[in-house]
Amino acid sequence: MIDYKIFNVILFIFLLNILGCFQEKQTHSIDIVRFEKEFYSSNEQTLPVLINKYPYLFPKEYHLSIWNQFLKDSVKLEIYKETLKVFQNFDSISNEIQLIFENSKVIFPKFKSPKVITLNSQSEYSNRIIYSDSLLFISLDSYLGENYYKSLPKYISQNMNKVFLINDLALKISENHVKKDLDRTLLSEMIYYGKILFINKLLLLKSEDYLLFHTSKDKIHWANNNENNIWAFFVENEYLFNTSDDLKLRFISIAPYSKFNLDIDKYSPGSIGKWLGYKIVNSYMINTNVSIDELIKMDNYKIFKKSNYKPKKL
Repeated sequence: MIDYKIFNVILFIFLLNILGCFQEKQTHSIDIVRFEKEFYSSNEQTLPVLINKYPYLFPKEYHLSIWNQFLKDSVKLEIYKETLKVFQNFDSISNEIQLIFENSKVIFPKFKSPKVITLNSQSEYSNRIIYSDSLLFISLDSYLGENYYKSLPKYISQNMNKVFLINDLALKISENHVKKDLDRTLLSEMIYYGKILFINKLLLLKSEDYLLFHTSKDKIHWANNNENNIWAFFVENEYLFNTSDDLKLRFISIAPYSKFNLDIDKYSPGSIGKWLGYKIVNSYMINTNVSIDELIKMDNYKIFKKSNYKPKKL
């Protein structure tokens, strides 16, 4: 028997390794490959042809018989059928991806549109989109709708909807351009993510904030209404320059809510520190006249000082 979970981890590690060295001629039009369709439309006779076509998707250490077993696996086939239902028409998504790539070229002149490959990888939540320069992989089986993932916590499954796909793709591109500062304070961590989210927002000007921050509309509404109190809580408790990993778990990590250790916790979105970081960076960009390249390189503490971030009282 094949341990599919272990196999998928190995496959994605393999993909990460080959991303950096795989190069191809770039074109002006978007290049999208629906690999899951090609794979499940193949059979024992045609599979070798597919392997020759996409050798970087078939690690050599796995025998042909393994891939043939995948074609017959009932669970994988059921997931594939659901993928076809949810992503029957990919045109609107393709258009949005094209727009992200065009915006990326404006913001980052050296950006080259990667080849987009969709697949059903049964990957971990954090690896549902993988990007590096020339290739971008999208695990469509991670976007089949909240009700499809009943065994997962709601704060995770609610983000596994195709409405989040485009934002997640823009997020991966944004992450690729921002390096982490050596400063280990909570404030630096907040602004690091604030930079990423600010770029993310630029790539998707029409994206709603609940998509940007991977939460619900109600929780983003609560955060906006309580911005002054949230900021006061961080300042009064002297959290900003604290290097405690516990604070990062409470306010940066993916979670159902942020942990103020108060009755209001359940109303808050998880990762409220990232949301605050975005607010600080946004304030900085409003109050200065710097380029995105300068923003990325700017020291996080200097961004905070020059942002003049002061939430308004409602």
